[in-house]
Amino acid sequence: MSTDALESPLARLEQTTTSGPITHLPIWAGITASDVEPGVTSLVETVRTEFEALEADLAPTWEGVMEPLERIEHRLEAVIGSVTHLTSVKYSDDMQEAYDTVRPAIVAISNTMSQSRAVYDAMAQLRSSSEGQNLSVARARILDESIRGMERSGVALAGQQQDRYKAIKDRLAELSNTFSTNLIKEERESRVKVTDESRLDGVPAAVIDIAKNQAADDGADDAWHFQVNGVSYLGICQNATDRSLREEMLRAFRTRGVQPELDNRPVLKEILELRQEQAQLVGFDNYAELSLDAKMAPSTAAVWALLDQLEQAARPFAEIELESLSVFMGEQGADGADNPAPWDIAFWAERQQEALYSYDAEALREYFQLPKVLGGLFDLVTKLYGVEIAESPDDSVPVWDPSVQFFEVRRDGNVIAAFYIDPYSRPGEKRGGAWMNTVVGRDRLLAVGDAATSLPVALFVMNARPPADGRPGLMSLDEVRTLFHEFGHATQHMFTEIDEGGASGMNLVEWDSVELASQFNEYWMEHKPFLRALTAHVDTGEALDDDTLDRIIDSRNFMVANATLRQLHFAKTDMALHQRFGVDPAVTDPAALDIELAGEILVTPRIEGESMLPAFGHLFAGGYAAGYYSYKWAEVLAADAFAAFREAGLDNEDELVQVARRFRETVLGLGGSRPAEEVYRLFRGRDATPEALLADQGLVSPTD
Repeated sequence: MSTDALESPLARLEQTTTSGPITHLPIWAGITASDVEPGVTSLVETVRTEFEALEADLAPTWEGVMEPLERIEHRLEAVIGSVTHLTSVKYSDDMQEAYDTVRPAIVAISNTMSQSRAVYDAMAQLRSSSEGQNLSVARARILDESIRGMERSGVALAGQQQDRYKAIKDRLAELSNTFSTNLIKEERESRVKVTDESRLDGVPAAVIDIAKNQAADDGADDAWHFQVNGVSYLGICQNATDRSLREEMLRAFRTRGVQPELDNRPVLKEILELRQEQAQLVGFDNYAELSLDAKMAPSTAAVWALLDQLEQAARPFAEIELESLSVFMGEQGADGADNPAPWDIAFWAERQQEALYSYDAEALREYFQLPKVLGGLFDLVTKLYGVEIAESPDDSVPVWDPSVQFFEVRRDGNVIAAFYIDPYSRPGEKRGGAWMNTVVGRDRLLAVGDAATSLPVALFVMNARPPADGRPGLMSLDEVRTLFHEFGHATQHMFTEIDEGGASGMNLVEWDSVELASQFNEYWMEHKPFLRALTAHVDTGEALDDDTLDRIIDSRNFMVANATLRQLHFAKTDMALHQRFGVDPAVTDPAALDIELAGEILVTPRIEGESMLPAFGHLFAGGYAAGYYSYKWAEVLAADAFAAFREAGLDNEDELVQVARRFRETVLGLGGSRPAEEVYRLFRGRDATPEALLADQGLVSPTD
C-alpha cells in the first residue's frame, strides 16, 4: 500500500516496514511537511487521551504502570524522532516550520507526563511491593531512575512550590532560547570588514569566498565581510599573516554576547539564579548537585579531584609548549615572539605544527577512500566482536537519500542489528557536523510475530566530501576519525544484550560516560598497523608510507597540554558557577569568577577582562550545565579501557579477542541496566584512573 493510500496524516507518519527480522523501519519518503502539523497534533491528542486513561486506572505493577507508559512514550518518540531527523538531513523551510508549529505541544505533553503525581505514586508503590523487591536488575534500575527523574522534575511538589517550579522551568526555556537567539542575531549582524586584498594573505580560499559573497549581499562589491563565527575565526586566526587582522577578528569573536540589545550577561545571570532556586526546590543544596544526581560522577568533590589532578599534570607541559612556541616564533622573526599576544597563539601554533609534522592534509585524502575505510572498520569489528557486517541485500529498504547505505550486522549467521550510513554533505538540506541517532531500540515490547524482541537499528550521519570525477568518496583524516567515533556510539546501541527498552543500548547510560564507547573507538587509529590497513591510494592502491604514518600519529598530542587546560578552565568555571553563584554571597559576578579561574588555570595570554560566558552556549543554551566536566571524565574512561587492550597486546589476537569479548559483554552489552561505574568495574575489575590518559597524551614526567 502506498503512503498516499493511508487515511490520515498520522497513519502516514507512523507507517513502517520490515527487512527480514529488522522491524519498525520508517518510510522516510512518506513523511511530508504537509502531514507533520495535522499528524503530530493528532498524535499529541491521542497520547494525552491515553495518558489520562492510564492515570485514571493505574495498577502499581510493572504491567500496570511501566509497560503502558513505555508504549505511550514509544509512539510519541518514534514519530518525533523521524521528523526531527528529516529536518537535519533533508531540510526544507516547510518541514522546519511545520515542526516548529507543533513543538510547544510536544513539550507540553512531555511535561505533563513527567510531572504526573498519579504515575509517580504508582511507581513508588510498585517499588515497595513484593513484585518491586523481586524485579530483574534492569527493571529495578529503570524503575528507580524513573522515580528519581520525576522527583528531579518537581513531581513531589505541591501548591505554590509546584507552581513556582513550573514557572521556573518555563522561564528557563525562554531564557535559553533568548541566549541562543542573541548569538545568532549577533552573528548575522557582526562583520570584520576588509577592503585591502593583501590583508587576506594566508586565509583559506573557501573562507575568503564566503566573505566575498557576504560583502556582495551587504552591497559592498569591492570588499570582504567576515561574519564573526567559528569558521571565520579559525580561518583568520590560524592562517592570516596580517597580525592586525588576526587581532581584529579575535577581539570580535571573544567579546560576543555583550552587544547592546543582544547582551547575554543579564540573561545568563538570571539563568544561574533560577537554576539554583530550581535545585533547592527539589531538595538539593545547589544546581551542581542536582546535575550530578543523574551522572556517573559520585559527587562534586570527585569532579573537582579529577579536574585538579589533570590540571596539575598538564600545567608544566603547557608552560613548556608555550615556551617552545615562543622560541619558534623568534626563529621565524615573528613580531611579539618574546611576549606572544592572544592573536599570535593559534597562527604560530599552526606554523609550528606544519614544521614539526609536515604532511599535506589535502593530499592524504587520496589514501582514505570511503569504501576502503569502511572495510577496515568492519574488519576490526569482526575481529573484536565476532560479527559480520555487510550491506543489506534488501534493496527495498527505505532511505532518505540515494547516497544512504543500509547495513546488516550478523552473528553466527543471524541478523542481530542494522544501521544506516549517510556519509556525504548535501549543502542546503543537511546540517553540518556528525552524529549518531537511534532508529529502533532493542525492546521486547516492540517485538513482532514470534520474535522475543525488536532488533536495534542505528543511523549515523557525516558530512564528508562527496565523490567526484568518477572516484569514490575521499576522506580527510578528521573525517575518518569522526567515522570511528560515531561507529563507537553505534556499537553500544547495536550490541546491547538488554531486552528492556528503558535500559537497552544507550538508554539510562549516564551523560558523563556515554562518550566512552565512541572515544574508545578512536584509539584504534593510533595503532600503526591498523591505520595503514585503512589506506590505499585512489590511483595506485599503495598504502601510506611509514614515515607519514609516524608523523600522523605523533602529531596527535601537539599542544595537548594547553588544550587540556582550556577544557579544564571551561569545566571548573561551569562547576564553580553552579555550586556557588546564588548560594555563596561572596560570588556576585559570574564574569569575575570566570576571569579569576582563567588567570589561575591558563598559561596562554588573554584579552584583559575577557569572559567566555556570554557566548558559552554549552552552559546556557545546551545540556552541559554542571556537566562540562563530562568531556574529561569520558576521556579518562576511554583511555583506561583501551589500556586494557594494550595490556593484552594489540597484535596478540587471542588475548585481544578475550578482552574485546569482555568489553562487548559489559560496556557495550549492559547498556544502562546497571550504573556506569558498576558496568566499568565488571569490565576492568576496578575503577578507571587518569594514568592511562595522561600517559597517552604525554603528560607524565619521566620521574613519575
